[in-house]
Parts: sequence; structure tokens; C-alpha cells
Amino acid sequence: MTLGAMQNYVIYPAVFDSLTVNHMLSIGFSSNIQKLIAMAGGSPDPALIAEVARENEIRMSTGDIGTVLTAVSPTNALLVTSSGEIQFQQRADGGTYKTTAEHVTLNSTRGMLLPRTISSSQDSQEAASLELSYIPFRVGSNAPFVVNVDQTLTGAPAVNVLYKQGPIVFENTLLLDIQDMSTDFGLTFNHWRGSGDIAATTGSITKREPKMEFTGRNLKLLNSIGGGLVGMTNGITQYYRRIGYADASNNHIAITFSSGVYEVTDVSGQGENSVDQKVTVSGVGTISVSLTSAIPSS
Repeated sequence: MTLGAMQNYVIYPAVFDSLTVNHMLSIGFSSNIQKLIAMAGGSPDPALIAEVARENEIRMSTGDIGTVLTAVSPTNALLVTSSGEIQFQQRADGGTYKTTAEHVTLNSTRGMLLPRTISSSQDSQEAASLELSYIPFRVGSNAPFVVNVDQTLTGAPAVNVLYKQGPIVFENTLLLDIQDMSTDFGLTFNHWRGSGDIAATTGSITKREPKMEFTGRNLKLLNSIGGGLVGMTNGITQYYRRIGYADASNNHIAITFSSGVYEVTDVSGQGENSVDQKVTVSGVGTISVSLTSAIPSS
């Protein structure tokens, strides 16, 4: 690898211990550095800048929802204990991709893989997607992650299983007018640092505040909910359809909020377009996620 030369890279499957995320849609890195900026009295200019905290985070989205949620708990996430690897594949001049060891990887030996949100939309030409965060930890004197060049790649891009928009069972009523929906697992992660450490060696989930949002068009639901906050009585279940399978098969994703509150947060319409109403559900306690559910017909 030559610094300064024109080179281009694309995203590639990510690997976390025994989990390989094949169907990557996006990858983004945030350094999340906190700095000390010292200025002497009477001077308008910084005299010293130092790093005091580092909370690196790699954000990813994938269509490989079933594979990920089989390994990653929606309530407790996944502690990666041996290898977290983000891969970038180098393009070939006049071809597709390099076939030799000329790729780039971000590597860590320990970290936390957290599920963030699942979302889907009616009539979208893209399948449902899952957003993830990987938070690498410092191990000994090593940085949370290292960048390696001239690397070979692990795994291969693949589309395993896809999901799309499904219905919602709202307090025992099947809603068939859903236009888009999302589930936010609401996990807050806290880095543990002390004694002058810059990067954490570990951490923990300190809060779980799951939320569900969906947009529908039958305004009788607005009549049922009204303009205030309503306590849940029978639960709300959100379904993501597995593409290529009948509704009655046990192959779909069901996310259930058994307790909590809900409200209509927006009603909007314009011109000849249909009026949309957005409902937000806030969970109490933990939610349940099933990857082997049938979609009800009534």
C-alpha cells in the first residue's frame, strides 16, 4: 500500500468472534474523542491540546437481520471476546476488486456489539435493515483498534435472508395499513474508565428504553388513542415478513412490547396525498424478539 496513491475501497462483511455479517449496507466510524484545551489567562490562543477520553464507535447497517439477531441479544447485546474485524475491499484498476492481500481491516480483540434499530417501509425497493454499533475496548496497552493494511479478507459478500414490511397487532387488533415502522432497542452503553485512562477496557449497558414507531393511515386509530398518553393493556407486536415465505410459516420476525404506553405523535397530510399518522410506543420492562413466528391473518 502506497500512501498518497489513488486507491478506492468498498465495504465488506464484518466478523465478530464466530459471527460473520455478510450482507453489509453501510459502515461508518466515529472517533468520539474528548479533548482538553488549555489557554493561559490573557491569551486568545490554545497553549496545549490533549486527549482525555476516547470512545470509538463503528456504526453499521445490514440486511442480514436474522443471522445477527440469532447471535446478538436485543436486550444484552454481544460481548466480543477474541476478534472484531471491519473490512474494506480494495478496487482494482481497470477491473473489479484486488485478489491479492491489498485490503484494509480495522481490528480489535475485545468489544461490545449492540443492536440499535430495525426499520422497514412499504413499497421500498430495499429490504428491512438493522443498524448496529461496535464499541472496541482497550486491551492492556493496546489501542481499542488498529488499522492493518495489505490484508487478506475473511468471508464473502452474500445475501442470506431478507425481510420486509409486515403488519402490527395493536392491542389485539391487526393493523393492515402500516406504511413504515421501526424498533429502537434503546440500549445505552457506559464506558468504564479510571485512574487517568483514556480508553475503556470494559463497560456495561446502563439503560434499556425500547421504542417502536409506526405510520398508518386509518384515522380510527387516532380516535381510539386520542391526544394523550395511553397505557398498554394487551400488548403490541410488530412483524417483519421474511421474503419468499408464506405468512402462515414460522419464519418471520415478531417484536413484542408486552407493557408500556403509546401516543399519536404526528398527523399530517398535504394536497392529494393520504393523511399519515405516526404512533410512538415506549416499552416498560424488556421486549421479546422471535425469529420463528407466523404472521396472523386476523
